[in-house]
Amino acid sequence: MKRTALALTLSLALLISAVAGVQTVKAQYTPDGQAFIWVSPLSITSPSNTTYTSNSLTLNVSTKSLVALSDVTMVFNLDGGANVSIPVEKTFVPITVQDVYPNGTTITTISSIWSYYLLNSTVVLPDLSNGGHCLTVYAHYQVPTSVNSVGLDTKTIHFTINNGIPPVISNLSIENKTYNQNNLPVNFTVDEPTSWMGYCLDGRDNVTTTENFTLTELPSGSHTLTIYANDTVGNMGTSSTIAFSVAEPFPTVPVAAVASVAAVAVVGAGLLLFWKRRREAGQA
Repeated sequence: MKRTALALTLSLALLISAVAGVQTVKAQYTPDGQAFIWVSPLSITSPSNTTYTSNSLTLNVSTKSLVALSDVTMVFNLDGGANVSIPVEKTFVPITVQDVYPNGTTITTISSIWSYYLLNSTVVLPDLSNGGHCLTVYAHYQVPTSVNSVGLDTKTIHFTINNGIPPVISNLSIENKTYNQNNLPVNFTVDEPTSWMGYCLDGRDNVTTTENFTLTELPSGSHTLTIYANDTVGNMGTSSTIAFSVAEPFPTVPVAAVASVAAVAVVGAGLLLFWKRRREAGQA
């Protein structure tokens, strides 16, 4: 009798604990419902609310049920995207108890009160980008003895990916050569989302940019250009430094000046010819 009373007391405590931890939630794929006391709250063991250096993570979520549920489905939602179904494995976990009778006989049996079913789901998450992520798991339970007894539960975690790899800046349009113009468009690409981008021209202070840009009114001579980009977790990428030149513009002479010079040249040639002939006539 003492063992039975103790078992009932502990069982009641377990049920109260389960009730306190389960909420009424709105899952994205099923109507509202009241989570029921025979199932413990969802537990996500990985990933957790921390920062990871790997872009590949495994989701592991589990719960415990005191009854053999006939229908259990789980889905996860990553960063507000589409719901993705995940497989559920149901394993019976027997808990044994010992009964000691007055004659000293000990009998070990499987407890129908303490034994439970472990519902576990494990799935590899899609390749994750650097930055913060939000992961929510929704669970739907159906009690086998009642078509109307449906339980819902949800769990959300926030974590960050920082693999330490800086952004790669490529396809830079400026080349190591001489240009015959002083307004040069600069195009480039970055292989991941950024929190800041900028460039350094001729070793001066960085200039912030949000997209491709144009260098205007460059003076003649040699120049250097470097592009920078920070990803969303602070890793800075740097392009190769490009050394290029802007050629001195070809001098242009007004047409009137050219005509004046030509006229002077003609007059001068005529005078020279005149004086030459007079000299020759005087000698004769």
